[in-house]
Amino acid sequence: MIRRLRAMLKGELSTGGLEPRRAAGTAAYSLVDEPAAKAVPLVGVCAWNAFALQTIADKLVEADAAADPATAGYVPRSTIGYMSECLDLVQHWLRQARIVESDPNARVAGSLPARLPIWHRDEPTRLSELQGLRDAYDALEARVETELTAASPPELHRCDAEMRSAAEYAAALTSRHAGPVDRGEARASLLEALQHALTLGQLLALPTLGEIEVLRRDRAAGLPTAGNASWLAIGAGWPVLDSQGAMVGLVLRTRGDRSTGRFDGLDVSRTGGSPDLRVPGNAIDLIESGQIRLSVPKTSLS
Repeated sequence: MIRRLRAMLKGELSTGGLEPRRAAGTAAYSLVDEPAAKAVPLVGVCAWNAFALQTIADKLVEADAAADPATAGYVPRSTIGYMSECLDLVQHWLRQARIVESDPNARVAGSLPARLPIWHRDEPTRLSELQGLRDAYDALEARVETELTAASPPELHRCDAEMRSAAEYAAALTSRHAGPVDRGEARASLLEALQHALTLGQLLALPTLGEIEVLRRDRAAGLPTAGNASWLAIGAGWPVLDSQGAMVGLVLRTRGDRSTGRFDGLDVSRTGGSPDLRVPGNAIDLIESGQIRLSVPKTSLS
């Protein structure tokens, strides 16, 4: 009773209603290291998403209890709202992992790379919330950094740099004497760092997702299609040139999985009554703004 009264005075809510979902979500901690998560990339992506979201929810509760043991089991309203959304997504990704594990050809429900929930702020950010987010970041960062190598694609290194930069900025803003504005900005930066960690883990499990991430980022920035663009930007009717600059035909359709970024090639329509041509993905040298250049002469295509 005393604990509840103290929590009420602080405007905190009980986490009791979340505990069954939180307990169920702990399956994510073992799933991420199961053989299937290592052997099947899409299972690995789903497992990582569940692991990351469960980690965030758990660290927020643990940090709040450590900051004020007298109100353990109660957290700020904004924390409980964010935790609830995270835990809903944990169950979603656990289900998707099991579906793909039983059927490797199954499509994942939900867009990839996955995004974190939005933190709906209706009260000043507390230091305990910042500590929880920081603890979650430290746990995720430790895992992704061990898997990143010098040979990893540039998009992964860019994501890693953005992750560390956001975390460093949050650390610079966080102090016991920080005001509400600085704490709010630190929270936003920590959530940005966590988003990059979530994305990086997905790209490490399934590198072709980098195609989707690049296109998503460029479109968000309002950038036009540039040289060496993603295959996802290819449009019907784009001219296809061979390695000598000779015209091969026009893009009829792209072949691949837009949900995972896997690219299989192009169907090219040729003029003069010639049959349509299948161009494999490994024959494409450069995707420019409005046209495709191949790495082989058209005489080698059948």
